Amino acid sequence: MRLFPCPTGVLVAAGAVVLVSGCAPPGPLARVTMPTNASQPFVAGYHVYWAEDAWAEYPLDALDELYFFELEVDADGGFLDRHGWATRWQTMTERALESGVQVTPTVSMHDPDAFRTLFPDAQRVDRLLENVVGLLDESPDIAGIHLDFEVFESVDADVRDGFTGFVVALAAEMRARHPSKALSVFALAFDDDDVYNERALGRAVDYLVVQGYDYHSAGSPNAGPVAGLGGWGRLNWETVLDRFADFGVPARKIVMSIPLYGYEWPVVSEAGGATVRDIGITVPYAAPPEMVGGAPSARDQAAAHGVKRDGESRSPWYRYQAEDGWRQGWFEDVESLREKYEFARARGIGGIALFPLAYGDAEIWEGLRAAFAR
Repeated sequence: MRLFPCPTGVLVAAGAVVLVSGCAPPGPLARVTMPTNASQPFVAGYHVYWAEDAWAEYPLDALDELYFFELEVDADGGFLDRHGWATRWQTMTERALESGVQVTPTVSMHDPDAFRTLFPDAQRVDRLLENVVGLLDESPDIAGIHLDFEVFESVDADVRDGFTGFVVALAAEMRARHPSKALSVFALAFDDDDVYNERALGRAVDYLVVQGYDYHSAGSPNAGPVAGLGGWGRLNWETVLDRFADFGVPARKIVMSIPLYGYEWPVVSEAGGATVRDIGITVPYAAPPEMVGGAPSARDQAAAHGVKRDGESRSPWYRYQAEDGWRQGWFEDVESLREKYEFARARGIGGIALFPLAYGDAEIWEGLRAAFAR
């Protein structure tokens, strides 16, 4: 993988020329609650739009921040779908703020073709910049902006540098127009296609929310831990955190995302980590079936078939024989989450972010409260 300390180039954004170089990274933005300065790990969670009013059951007393997921961006720098933000979610926002929980919208893009079209084009980037900053203008009570631009295919250097330049320009614009607001960026656990300049992004933003899940995903060739702490080659939190340390990102600027779901795969044998026979399905820990298209919950599957624990990853899993052969599910539960909370504290990282909150239950919330007593 190529490592560039910071791209060099010029980006025209918001009517200004922004020099992107390794010589002048922007400093951290101010914010109300800084996970980089917290005395204990910062606790956040995502509310996904398809969970509707599930937010009413969230443990607001255990959270510092609530990310609304998501406002989708198109290739021209406009919003493709805001999913009701902010009007549809006004009551949720007010309830969170009354409980002392910050609220931040997530601005997202997951289409690699749109990503390639948008970021080399200064005019499109300028439009995106104004639209994102405009969210702060229209909703002064929100805590900042969270960017989730995920691409898993290679891109040209001008696309890569264009995204970095956008983040740097957004940080500068927020500092000038909304100095109390925070800027965070979701970062992939592994960037094998070298789409992102993690070193530059880590310097530009308040903190990185690092992908702590999908180390084995629905399409993986083998079953295995979704968010293992150790073992399984490089597919674990230890390796991922070491990777970001190598980029010079301070531990206190990292928030690890944690799944409240897992995957169940049809596999060729009963052995843990067996080869899969077909694509897996997502099994939320405890979401009602109507929220997730009728999928079974990992909690119920584990209760029915028994829980096993993998010593290396510290992840729970279950197995059973169906009519078509063996099936195997890996997920997170109260015990594995507790170990992740302890790991986060021991490594001195800035915090954790649960995704998505709607897939949790009362037992998960009690474990969260016990780990991060306010």
